[in-house]
Amino acid sequence: MKNLDFSINGRVQNLMVDVFESVSASKETEIKIGELLDTQSIFELVFEIVRETGFYNADENFKLIKALNIDTDEDALEDALYTTWISMGNTLNTAKTQEEFNAKFAIFVPIILKRMELINRSSLTQ
Repeated sequence: MKNLDFSINGRVQNLMVDVFESVSASKETEIKIGELLDTQSIFELVFEIVRETGFYNADENFKLIKALNIDTDEDALEDALYTTWISMGNTLNTAKTQEEFNAKFAIFVPIILKRMELINRSSLTQ
């Protein structure tokens, strides 16, 4: 996996902190899907910033995203988002540097956004 371009690394890190602070602000012991969905605008901003650098088009990064982006059936959309969130957390814990941590977070951004979009689309049709 390649690291993020130096010019955006700090911005992505700050937005990532915003995501985690938003989710951890809850008084609940377990993360709720609604809390994750509330961070969608932050994930969208990270995606736009990172996408413009070509990070997602790098062969190695693209293959990782594709491998992690497993389709789920419509009955399990919320479970898929929650599982992806947990997988991201576990993956982030393996990072040896802040730059690697930020890049691993960025890898999960399009996957989490896809899961959020599917949940939002599903809730509109119900």
